[in-house]
Amino acid sequence: MGDRINTIAENVSKEDKHTADLDQALAVAGLGWYNIKYCLVLALFLIAAIVEPVGYSFVLPAAMCDLEMTSSQRGFIASIPYIGIVITSFPWGYLLDTQGRKKVLVISSLIAGVFGILSGFMPDLISFAACKFLTSLCIACPAAAPYTYIGEILPGKYRDIILSITNAMQIAGSALVPLLAWAILPLDFRIDFGAYIFRPWRLLTMIYALVFIIGALLLCFGPESPKYLVSQGKIDEALEVLRVIYAGNKRKSPEDFPIKRLVAPPDNRKKGSFFSSLKAQSWPLLKPPFLKWMALNGFLMFGIFSVLNGLYMWVPDVLNRVMTGGGSGKTACEVIFDRLNQTTTEDAECVDTIDTVTFVINSVANVCCAVIGIAVSSTVKIIGKKRLLVILFFLIGTFCILINFITQDMVFAVLLSSFPIMGLAIGPVNAYAVEIFPTHLRGMAVGLSMMVGRTGSIVGTNVAGILLNAACEVTFYSFGSLLLLCGFLTFLLPKSQSPQPKNPVKEELSDITKL
Repeated sequence: MGDRINTIAENVSKEDKHTADLDQALAVAGLGWYNIKYCLVLALFLIAAIVEPVGYSFVLPAAMCDLEMTSSQRGFIASIPYIGIVITSFPWGYLLDTQGRKKVLVISSLIAGVFGILSGFMPDLISFAACKFLTSLCIACPAAAPYTYIGEILPGKYRDIILSITNAMQIAGSALVPLLAWAILPLDFRIDFGAYIFRPWRLLTMIYALVFIIGALLLCFGPESPKYLVSQGKIDEALEVLRVIYAGNKRKSPEDFPIKRLVAPPDNRKKGSFFSSLKAQSWPLLKPPFLKWMALNGFLMFGIFSVLNGLYMWVPDVLNRVMTGGGSGKTACEVIFDRLNQTTTEDAECVDTIDTVTFVINSVANVCCAVIGIAVSSTVKIIGKKRLLVILFFLIGTFCILINFITQDMVFAVLLSSFPIMGLAIGPVNAYAVEIFPTHLRGMAVGLSMMVGRTGSIVGTNVAGILLNAACEVTFYSFGSLLLLCGFLTFLLPKSQSPQPKNPVKEELSDITKL
């Protein structure tokens, strides 16, 4: 009898060593080429989601004569991507949490890419805007979902640094916008299709949209999020994904994965109709204890995107006016005011050319911001998420205000072109969301906070377009003050969690991985 009891105890002990929850299993699967490869693919979606709207800053000035756009129409068209994102962030967040990260991300990106390419063939402003609006309805998913997706295929201890590096890659990807514009817009070709003339700006529009399709095709070969599968009760499928990740990272057979059984967390969610399910996904985020974090994350995102996508949309236009304005010894706003007076007194024909110096400055600035971003991201574990956010908000906020006092063109260009660095703040804010919100609410939480952020893009784009001509100095004071306020509010974020072993099983797993 005693031998039998000992045998049973040994079997139970062995079974415990091969049983783990998802976070422990991800730690055993480790970090390697397989999940890094798909982190790069997911970063491509984020790059596509930034290239599409930021590309308007070059496409619209080059298209304004062909599409007969006024300044007010141009400001509205530039805000279309963000309007679509705000409208659809809620349903995309719901679909991500109920239908799967991979499937929804692939479908939304394919649709966005197709309509983006079609917009390059549209003959007039209305049809162009219609295609761009249909594209915008699908951007919310690739603009937000990859942050959640990446966090769910990585071990906990690597999430912060990988999400920050992903942010830096997004900034690096945004450097494609001026580089592609510089390569394509100066081309001198005109193909007459009867209803319209195919010019370089149309080709540039299509190339920007192509990034969505490339990302979607690559992700078709990738894994579904194991955390999503576990949240849906698909434990065996999640374990199979973990085996594949382990095999790809360790260059071993999937059968060598030491975890043989996953412990599923309790699922207290109730099944019901579409609307009851939708309510279950969103209502918990709008009441304590999550409401205060949703409000804080949303406001920080609002501040980030109001500058990153709002004010920055006008940077090429402002640079073009100031650098070619011949306003030596004057501030940027004084040069803009002088040129505005000249255009209102002279009956000049439509000009849709962009000076070479604008391409050069934007390209160099974006590449430099990307290098800075990668360097900063590699030290995020040392700096810390909260400290990084505080530095970014106060630094760029101060730069905004200083623009009103700078009279040297190149110093002005450096300060104005530093705005893409604000993109480094998106990853830390979303990393806090990954820590704060439970798995089954995480996609919705990130989607809604990004939705509020995109509202900042809409407000920033239109407000900057109006104020730059009407009250230029107020523009930079307003945006700078908003970022400084966000910097102070960042101190309210919770202390960052650092994953630590909570039971002896993790200690046993660390020993297993060494075998």
